[in-house]
Amino acid sequence: MRKSKNTVVTLGLILLISADCFMVQAKANISLEVADDIHKEIPIVEKPPLETALNTTGEKGPDILLKDVQSLNIGEQVVAFASQFIGNPYVYGGTSLTEGADCSGFVMSVYKQFGISLPRTSSEQGLSGKTIDGIENAKPGDLVSYEGHIGIYMGQNQLVHASTPEDGIKVSPVTYKPILSIRRIIY
Repeated sequence: MRKSKNTVVTLGLILLISADCFMVQAKANISLEVADDIHKEIPIVEKPPLETALNTTGEKGPDILLKDVQSLNIGEQVVAFASQFIGNPYVYGGTSLTEGADCSGFVMSVYKQFGISLPRTSSEQGLSGKTIDGIENAKPGDLVSYEGHIGIYMGQNQLVHASTPEDGIKVSPVTYKPILSIRRIIY
């Protein structure tokens, strides 16, 4: 049921973004209910900013507004979504984006919001998807795995990850440890 709901939310987001390109907004002072005004030309005006939230975790925490991610590809959307949890706690064995997650719990929970199921452990996640050769070929949203650790590549040689109990969820240089693999989950 949860996967189906996430798929519907993701598809709805895509449709909303696509439909947004064709929206026409009438001025507030034009009444469409008056029969005499039916044949009046309705001017196209600037549409109001979208206030639809992308955060569908059901947990307390900041939301990323759809207006902020409309122009991003799916990998960049993953990074934008994951980034809103920077500063939240690291909890060994945890999968909560707000109450605490370990590295693989963080990655798994972020991707779950995009309808993608990943294995639970960092070693299994480091074998998922397609192999990418070299950090120079990595794209935002790719998984970068290390010995006993994993995170989400942000681009520009940065990694968002659930680091340690002392540091929580944070951004680090992607080469802060020797990289074991880079995997592309979304194509």
